[in-house]
Amino acid sequence: MIDSLFKKLGKGGLYRKSKDHREEGIFSLTSGYITLETKLGLRSTNRCGICIKNVDGTYFSDTIEEVQEFLRISRSEFLTEHILINDKYGYLWIMIRGISIEDILVASNGVADVITERGLRDQMLAVVFEFRKTVSPNSNVDSPQLEPHFLIFNYKREKFYPFVPLAAQEKRRSDLELALTSIISKEIPWESDMTVWYPMWDMPFDKLRI
Repeated sequence: MIDSLFKKLGKGGLYRKSKDHREEGIFSLTSGYITLETKLGLRSTNRCGICIKNVDGTYFSDTIEEVQEFLRISRSEFLTEHILINDKYGYLWIMIRGISIEDILVASNGVADVITERGLRDQMLAVVFEFRKTVSPNSNVDSPQLEPHFLIFNYKREKFYPFVPLAAQEKRRSDLELALTSIISKEIPWESDMTVWYPMWDMPFDKLRI
């Protein structure tokens, strides 16, 4: 299965149309991130995290080992590194860092394919992409705007939504989330139902260096 994934995920095919709606959703960021940078000054940190419900048993652990094998083998081609983290809520995070956003898009999609082909797609909650504001040293920008901005792709609904938490507080900047919506919602599959913009607190992005 790993060999077939490489044929499918080769960078040359990154921009192709796919019949898989999940892939179209993820790969829509290959153009969407340019809009975020030019209009909001948000740049990808080239880090993402895949959140998965932990399951007891050897089948699940074997699946995660296969995911790690894929990421190890693909490291040289997609220029990524990864770590696995169990959070305090009982979820498993597969954290991926790359040289470019294209690298983490391909790698995260490959992880999702491994898990899906093993029949465990329902265990995947979301993949989260991190962005940060680019500002000059003397610019007059309020500190909350410098906090990480996240785009969360809900695997079940196959749509993105924004999440901008305040540091060290379980509060969110709804004004910045709405700003993200106004700029990017027409370019990528977007969740219009704000009641399902679920917060994801204490995500382990600090475990991966930028």
